[in-house]
Amino acid sequence: MENLLYSYLAAVIFTFFFMSLMWLWGKSRDNYAVIDVGWGLVIAGIASVIVFFGSGNVYAKFAVLVPVWIWALRLSGFLYFTRIRTNHPEDKRYAGFRKDYSDKVHQKMFTNVFMLQGFLALLLSFPFYFAAQWNLFPNSGITGPNGYLMVILGWIFFVIGVIGEGIADRDLHKFVADSNNKGKVCNLGLWKYTRHPNYFFEWVIWVGIGIIPILSAPWALLSLLTPVFMFILLRFVSGVPFAEKYSLQSKGEVFREYMSTTNAFFPWFPKQK
Repeated sequence: MENLLYSYLAAVIFTFFFMSLMWLWGKSRDNYAVIDVGWGLVIAGIASVIVFFGSGNVYAKFAVLVPVWIWALRLSGFLYFTRIRTNHPEDKRYAGFRKDYSDKVHQKMFTNVFMLQGFLALLLSFPFYFAAQWNLFPNSGITGPNGYLMVILGWIFFVIGVIGEGIADRDLHKFVADSNNKGKVCNLGLWKYTRHPNYFFEWVIWVGIGIIPILSAPWALLSLLTPVFMFILLRFVSGVPFAEKYSLQSKGEVFREYMSTTNAFFPWFPKQK
């Protein structure tokens, strides 16, 4: 319990200062979309802080730290080089917040966006804590509380998610960069089977990370709350709803047609009209 208190207190302090720095960066650039770059990094940072205070061995700690940092660097790097470094206009979500927040935009961006996302990142930390207390040994066999069965399965899900998300991001970026596609909807490749393959494979990544430590202790089943929470965020809160709101505004009937034939989240064959 003492380790839990120390690790979460340290994680909260880290999150506050990290998100404060991200807010200052966004304010200085007059582009609060930098929060999207910070999302992956703050989660990886929280994982590192919690693992540092854990009493488990290095095998268990790296079983979750390696995939989390691969995910964070890929996601944050992609967003930085495609949206921030290229001086891409501020994402419509944050432009909308600016309009809503009016003369209190900087204060409310700090509390309602940056600090809120930091809090949400802390809610995803169940796998990190359980892995941090775990003694995982490569020679202990594949099953049992010290076995590596779920590490293997978790990494399989993780790799599938990373590859799928990378393909989806690449195809969408290529589609948007082609001026001939202005006003059209990307329905090629993975986008033919789900309107949001990037979000779906993001969730698959977190299914993988979430299941890694679940055999380490009876209470470790709580680690599954992380992919459940991530699904709720992506499908009903900050992912699909915002993306579709602005797609409907910019593409109108073309996007409605796409919605009528293609699943929102889970991939499946398009409906025939």
